[in-house]
Amino acid sequence: MGVRRVRRTDDRFGARIMSDRNFRKSIQKAVGNPNLSLALERAVCAYAEARAEALEGVDFEKLRADLRAAKEASLNRIPELFDQFRREAERVGVQVYQAADAEEANRIVIELAQSHGARKIVKAKSMLSEEIELNRHLADAGLDVTETDLGEWICQLAGEGPSHFTAPAIHKTREEIADLFSKVVGHEVEPDISGLVEIARQQMRQAFIEADLGISGANIAIADTGTIVIVSNEGNARLVTSLPDVHIALVGYEKLVPSIDEATAIIKLLSKSGTGQKMTSYVSFITGPSRTSDIEKTLTLGCHGPRELHVVFVDNGRLDLIDDPEFRECLYCVKCGACLCTCPVYRSVGGHVFGHTYVGGIGAILTAFHAGLADAEDIVNICAACRRCMSYCPAKIDIPRMIVGLRRKLIESRGQPWLQRLILRNVVANPGRLNALVGYARLAQGLFLRKAGTIKGLPFPFSGVTASRNLPMLADKPLRERLPEVSRAKGKKLGTVAFYPGCVIDYIYPQIGEAVVGVLTKLGWQVRLPRDQGCCGIPALMKGDVETARVLARYNVNIADFESADYVIAACPTCAVALKEEFGRLLKPGTPDAERAARLASKIHDFAEFLINIAQVTGGNFRKPESQDRVTYHDPCHAKHSLGISAEPRKVLELAGYEVVEMPESDECCGFAGSYSISYPEISGAILERKLKSVLSSGASVVVTACPGCLLQLRGGLEKAGSETRAVHLAEAIAERVKR
Repeated sequence: MGVRRVRRTDDRFGARIMSDRNFRKSIQKAVGNPNLSLALERAVCAYAEARAEALEGVDFEKLRADLRAAKEASLNRIPELFDQFRREAERVGVQVYQAADAEEANRIVIELAQSHGARKIVKAKSMLSEEIELNRHLADAGLDVTETDLGEWICQLAGEGPSHFTAPAIHKTREEIADLFSKVVGHEVEPDISGLVEIARQQMRQAFIEADLGISGANIAIADTGTIVIVSNEGNARLVTSLPDVHIALVGYEKLVPSIDEATAIIKLLSKSGTGQKMTSYVSFITGPSRTSDIEKTLTLGCHGPRELHVVFVDNGRLDLIDDPEFRECLYCVKCGACLCTCPVYRSVGGHVFGHTYVGGIGAILTAFHAGLADAEDIVNICAACRRCMSYCPAKIDIPRMIVGLRRKLIESRGQPWLQRLILRNVVANPGRLNALVGYARLAQGLFLRKAGTIKGLPFPFSGVTASRNLPMLADKPLRERLPEVSRAKGKKLGTVAFYPGCVIDYIYPQIGEAVVGVLTKLGWQVRLPRDQGCCGIPALMKGDVETARVLARYNVNIADFESADYVIAACPTCAVALKEEFGRLLKPGTPDAERAARLASKIHDFAEFLINIAQVTGGNFRKPESQDRVTYHDPCHAKHSLGISAEPRKVLELAGYEVVEMPESDECCGFAGSYSISYPEISGAILERKLKSVLSSGASVVVTACPGCLLQLRGGLEKAGSETRAVHLAEAIAERVKR
């Protein structure tokens, strides 16, 4: 096998990027930075509009299926594709190198520069060069390096790293950039975007002409022709790769594809997802150094363009990642940055909080393999696992699942925090203990918060949890004590359903459960409420505690009522995902428990989806209201981005006589995300603030959602803000309108 690799070990838990305290300070600083918020809001909104326009009339699902298939097939053949690329590239005059790690990659580039007597270097955008900290090493070797991508140049002038894959300076406002450019040109510059671009053009022109050497990355490497492909907008990449005598390209092994067919699959979506363009300005296919055969048809290398092309393939953990079945999927990434622009956490804190070259959820995974698991520890935990990234990713990469996998690896490597372990393994994993603990908490609440009605503030160090929302109190009685074990159908019985309410409905919002049961019985369904059901296990799973999640999966699949019922209903999408998808993954294949999990998965339905697809409700099932109330709908993350349920709840509301008006970005997370809102209240609060603005901009008097967790967040936020807008669960919204 021609590919060289180095096996990586990770024992650097004592050398984390920053302490937890400093990391949290960086979060607070980012959330409280008005310029960062303004810059991200401007950029993300512009991106969303551009992307929607670029994808108009395009079969996005077909294109992303083609891209994913191309990347998957290529990763399965990396050694073969590398050997083919090297053979074909050398045939046209390219020199190909292999670097096992960042140190070797930097050494190769510096030695090439020194052997050619280079002093001035121009660079096109390359995330791989950022990964290996190439600029710092070149400067240490006495070489003058100029970034020529506008965003990268801005970051270079500011002494900062990039904060986004395709928009490195997305964190800066035009006003901040004008101040920066004013120092460069020596006079005050207006914050006019066209004028700022012109200044950059003028400042960089001479650098292109004087450069001895050009360095680039590559978006794709085509094996059967030895071609590298560079996709760009500004024209700088073509100047970097054409004007200097020597061109060096840094390439990750994951960029290899067999032929131009696979390259085309990537190019079709890269611009649409990366910059919101139907097609980028420049797609450069570079096959060897410049050459000509205009004199007697004799091929001669080195005409107007580079005399030499050197391609350096860099491992730095990639080959181990390719061999890892759990995490290799992250190498399908084409670095378009769509996941960042749609990530509610990224929109709240920007990229620099992530502390490494690669940012966001995908960045956490890449960092774990390129730099080490210890360096990824903090950034792994700030992912809210809302799954919005997966819906927008052109390669449909399941980032949240891999994030959970990294959290599991962290627990396996250094153990679980004692308090987290105590709560999850000793309480949540045991339904009896959980019920008892909630009962004690209810008694304490009655003694100390009897007249409060809602929790408006908590003392330090928990004050952040109530900074942006009020919290509900525990219900006087849990749902299982308020309803009989069997609620009989009204009229003709259509079948039997088992109801899985989940913890939030059972302990905090039993009225939602009563509404669900009321609707189902009125429609002719007998409802069984198992008394012995436990937590769905998602809180443990999201923390990486797979063992606790497995214990709860095994416990719940053995509930007799789930086996005997025709259908199982959940009014919490997160619980529905656990029962439908996670239990089967957690339990050992071929065991009786796994077989029960498969049967349960075939029966489980989200409440709204059941009403539309199984109960097949119509307008005739509802009483006609005196007036058509205006409501807006918030899509719960797991409903929209895991189960694909979005149209059904809106249809139910319309059948019940509501006028549904859409809010902007209805599918963006509300910031609850279970215990996330407790662990990272600053980020949760920033996400909630954006969501409430969207809700209020709709003009609706009521916001409806189908998730009790989202309801807790939205209702608490509206109450804290003193808004008259109400938040209700879908079941509550329709319960009184269903005919008997």
